[in-house]
Amino acid sequence: MRAPCRVSERDWISRYFAPLATAPGAAGLRDDVAELSGGDGRLIATTDALVEGVHFLPDDPIDTIARKLVRTNVSDVLSKGALPEDVLLTLGWPNSRPESEIAAFASALGDDLEAFGARLVGGDTVRSRAGLFLSLTLTGRCLCEHPVRRSGAAHDQDIWVTGEMGAACLGFEALQRGECDSPHVAVYRVPRLQPVSAAHLIANHASAAMDVSDGLLGDASALGEASGVGMKLALEEIRFAGKATDIDTMLRLATWGDDYQILFTSEKTRRETILADADDAGVSVARIGETSQKTGLSITWRGEAVNLPETLGFEHG
Repeated sequence: MRAPCRVSERDWISRYFAPLATAPGAAGLRDDVAELSGGDGRLIATTDALVEGVHFLPDDPIDTIARKLVRTNVSDVLSKGALPEDVLLTLGWPNSRPESEIAAFASALGDDLEAFGARLVGGDTVRSRAGLFLSLTLTGRCLCEHPVRRSGAAHDQDIWVTGEMGAACLGFEALQRGECDSPHVAVYRVPRLQPVSAAHLIANHASAAMDVSDGLLGDASALGEASGVGMKLALEEIRFAGKATDIDTMLRLATWGDDYQILFTSEKTRRETILADADDAGVSVARIGETSQKTGLSITWRGEAVNLPETLGFEHG
């Protein structure tokens, strides 16, 4: 009998696959995108997979699954200061789902690709004996010479994040209670991304950036670790869904994940320009903290230190 695999996804990658990723553009598999050779550093690619029962519920509407698949990838590309381009789709379709759902999936997929300026160029389809599984690979064209990596932050810079945190968490919890009419359910099923103009904001101003998918605190910790800086966050500056006011709720919303917003750092001298450019681009941003020389993550509430939760974000595996 085979022993179950209890190694985390992060450990799989660092132990078995990172040694294979010797190309300079792979960045040691420590970032969300790869730079493709022959692309002058401007062409990048990312891949995300969705699995039934893990990333979406079996009874989620099929059109929302298609849109979520597109947006999880678009979020990675925008956070690198790039615009979406070409798509490869892998689709594992179970026999239990009718052809009408394939039609609805394809229609929603096409609508969302068009909305974000991407186009389907190929892929693969198979029959699944288990649940529905999907994978999408998206290329992007950087607006500057190279993608904005996680590793570019320096100490004494501002920390910014787009949008609000926790709407997906509230939506999932509402579904668990049977409250399907909650406005947050729609955000859980279909991430509410910033417009593609957010890529210009990142390309022009960010020293480091990544999308927030595994929880704000966990992703902030990851960005700080990659850059070798400390991350000091002020909870009162973060925009939380549901107008959260108590610290326990804020911490829950800041660690759940599926926000698909953009976390970035920038020089303090750029504050006014960032706010003006974000307003012109229709991008919602908030300055939520600053980097420091002392590494690690710390959080405060109105100047008072707050203990970090045991788990900072979604842990793969």
